[in-house]
Formats: sequence, structure tokens, C-alpha cells
Amino acid sequence: MAHLKIEEIYIAGSMLFVLEEKKSITDISDKLLEFLGNLLIPLAIILAIVLFLLLNRWLFNRSQFLPQTKKTFKILVAIAIIFIGMFAFIFSLEIADEKQMEIVKFLAVLLSAAIALSSTTVLGNLIAGVMNNSIKRFRNGDLIKIGDLHGRVTNKRFFHTEIQLEDSNFVTVPNLFVATHPVILNKKSNTIISTSVSLGYDVSRTSIEDCLLKAAKATGLNNPYVYITHLGDYSVVYKVHGFLEDSSKYLSTTSLLNANVLDELHGAKIEIVSPSFMYQKRVDQQKFIPKAQVEKTIEKVKSPEELIFAEAIKSEEIEKKKDHLVQINKKIEAFKEKIKRLEDEEEIEKAKLNIKRLEEYKVKMDQSIQEQIKKNEG
Repeated sequence: MAHLKIEEIYIAGSMLFVLEEKKSITDISDKLLEFLGNLLIPLAIILAIVLFLLLNRWLFNRSQFLPQTKKTFKILVAIAIIFIGMFAFIFSLEIADEKQMEIVKFLAVLLSAAIALSSTTVLGNLIAGVMNNSIKRFRNGDLIKIGDLHGRVTNKRFFHTEIQLEDSNFVTVPNLFVATHPVILNKKSNTIISTSVSLGYDVSRTSIEDCLLKAAKATGLNNPYVYITHLGDYSVVYKVHGFLEDSSKYLSTTSLLNANVLDELHGAKIEIVSPSFMYQKRVDQQKFIPKAQVEKTIEKVKSPEELIFAEAIKSEEIEKKKDHLVQINKKIEAFKEKIKRLEDEEEIEKAKLNIKRLEEYKVKMDQSIQEQIKKNEG
């Protein structure tokens, strides 16, 4: 009997142990399911962020915006999606409201600190790049001057702007520098070319102005005029100006203007030396004017600007093609609007045919732009 009781107690204990194990397994599985259920919404938000980013990329790649504008807005929308998704992810977590607010406040402090320090960080260049691209202060191929840098823009990026200088070398300028310094933009046409010369008081002002105006006209400048910019102790400073129709020849035209000023003044027997020159050396009233020489015929070659700004000119050609692409899109939209108002089937078919031709030309133009961009980058 005692042996039987011991067996019964053992069996009862075993059954109790099994029941406890089953209960423990059930609790673990319930907690696991609850944990996975709590993660379901945050995981869905992460998936939604990824899908929205892919959708954003797909939409902008198919949009009709200019490539630079497209790139700017694509990044801005992507940043907005990430920020909204991040806050949605935080509020979807199964944690106390106080903890959620602490996380949000921490992220807000980090964002505020990043913006506050943006003037000296990479973020500063990024913000400046977005600003420069948005307000369109200049574009690829433009002749600009920033501080002591004078050249043509070859590439505009989010963190820096690349400029090809007068010596054909390239300089990379941080966008923060561009945003915080005045940018002098030379106009595409009718930009002003000028040069200065100082001459003595013993020479007639009208004779000098006449020579300077002749030099400007010989250079090919339109509507030339002369200013007297300074009356010194020993000399007068004259500055001649004129309008240049094609600013792509800015450097060579400036050089030609200087050469013509020399030729006209020397031709009029006006010496270009400081009046103090004769007080430093006995010259017996000799005039220092070089003898005229017969100019040699020089074989016509490419202008200096075509050689100096070769890369910038390529970038400008791309910009011109982009502008042409915009005009094509406007024509396509105009034909589509026209079709809505037309009733004659023959006229509608003609409009559709024009749209088809423009669409084909647009595809070829877009391919040409992409090929030229790859070629320039390569």
C-alpha cells in the first residue's frame, strides 16, 4: 500500500509538472505573439517609408522638370518623407507617452543644433546648395565673379559649385561661400566692357576722349562713352566703356580694347607715361611713343575663350538643350489643349501628328542630353 501511494504521488507530481510546462510555453507564445503584434505597425511604417522613397524616385525620374530642378525637389521630398516616417515610427511604438515625447524632444534638439551649426558644417553647404539651386542666381556656362574668382560655371552641385577660371583651371567653391558672398553675373548680351588709362594734365581732355571712343568703336563695342574717374596730383584717370553684344568673348574683347587704346593714343602722338617720369630721368622732352609697325596677317584660330572655357561651354550647351526641351513640352501641352477645343477630325489628327513628332524629338533630345552629361562626367 505504501508503495502504491508513492507511485500515485509521483504520477500526480509528473502531471502537475507537465501542466506547469504547458502553461509556461503558452505564456511565452502569448508574449511572443503580443511582441510581434506590437512590432507590426512600426514595421509597416518602415515598409511604407521605403515604398514612398521608391515612388518619389520613380515619379521624379518620369517628370518633365529640368534635371537640376528635378534633383533638388526629389531630395527635398525624400527628406520630408524620412522625417514624417521617423515621427510616425516613434508614435507607433508601444511605449509610454512620456517616453515618446522625450524621444521627440531629443530629436528636435538634435535638429535645432544641426541647423544652428550649419554655417560651419556640411549641412550648411547642403542648405546653401538648395538655396542657390532654388533661386537660380546663375546657371552652367554663365560668366561670374565671386570675390577674386572670375570664370564660367561648369557644374552646380548640392555641396559645391565648380568654376573654370580665366587660366582654364578648375576651382571648387563651397556653396556656403557662394551664398554668403556677392555674385557678379555677366549678362549674356550687352554686357559692359571697360578699361582705364591715366594721362597728364598737359594733354587735351577732348583729344583723349576722342581717341578712347575711336578705340572702343574699333573693338566692336556699341554706344561707347568715357568717364573721368579721378583727378590726381599728377594725372587724370579716364575710363572708356562700351556694350559687348556677345559676352562669350569677354576676355579677348577686353584685351583687344586695351590694344586699341594704345594704338589710338600713340597714333595721336599722346604718350602714356606718368608726368613724374620726366622728373626722374633727363629725357630732353623726348616723347616715348613706339614706332608704328605693319601688322602681320595671322591665321584665324579659335578664340581664347573657346580654349580657356572648353568645359564651361559644354555645360552651357547642355543648359541650352534643357531650355529647348522645356519649349518642346510647352508646345506639346499647347497642342493637347488645342485638341480639347477642336471639333474637326482632320484638325485633331494633324494636332495628334504634331504631338507625336514632338514626343519623338523630345526623346531624342533627352537622350542627347544624357549622353552629353555622361561624356562630360567621363
